[in-house]
Amino acid sequence: MTGRLAQFTPTQPAPPPGWKPGWNIAPGKRLLILRKTAGSMECAEVLWNLTPDWLRDLSRASFSANAEHLAERPMFRQALTERRCLIPVDGYYLWRQQGQRKQPWYLRRRSGMLAVAGLWERYRLEDGTEWDSCALITAPAKGLAARLGSRMPVTLNSGEQAVWLASATADMALQPLLLNAASRVEMMHPVATSIGNPNAAGAQCCAPAGQIVLASEPA
Repeated sequence: MTGRLAQFTPTQPAPPPGWKPGWNIAPGKRLLILRKTAGSMECAEVLWNLTPDWLRDLSRASFSANAEHLAERPMFRQALTERRCLIPVDGYYLWRQQGQRKQPWYLRRRSGMLAVAGLWERYRLEDGTEWDSCALITAPAKGLAARLGSRMPVTLNSGEQAVWLASATADMALQPLLLNAASRVEMMHPVATSIGNPNAAGAQCCAPAGQIVLASEPA
């Protein structure tokens, strides 16, 4: 499961004022999303834990959603139809079981960012307080991610991104889009186990703690 993201490269459109880069973003923290607003692309900073407006027990908020079941689950159904987004990341972390311990790995492209498919929601309280939140979408692992576990974030190419964000895209086309998307990850490497501490911060979180593995090489 992907429970950590890295977002340290400013996006286009630019992040909102006050944004700070993060190398070890955990669920419950704030991260950047890209979404269409009034026909224009907007970059917003939101809570990473999806909280639909009807949710009263916030402990049930989810940071990820399985692509196979989005249309079936009340938690995600309306957002799938009306509030799709992209989560731009420099990379993400997966853990591989090695004997009695789990080794974290950092996965990324050779250059440039990854665009992870996501959903967003807006939560309103009676006093007028509101906040936006998101969840990333996962699918059965492919490519390098499949060497580490069974699931991976859905990463989209530029054409898939346009289809995903378009309001005109039919609901029935969304699940095939997500499940057929190829992994965009081109390289990975192990990192220090301290990344498991959500308070770990700084560029050293992404630093290699072992050999870099490319998509064409054995792990």
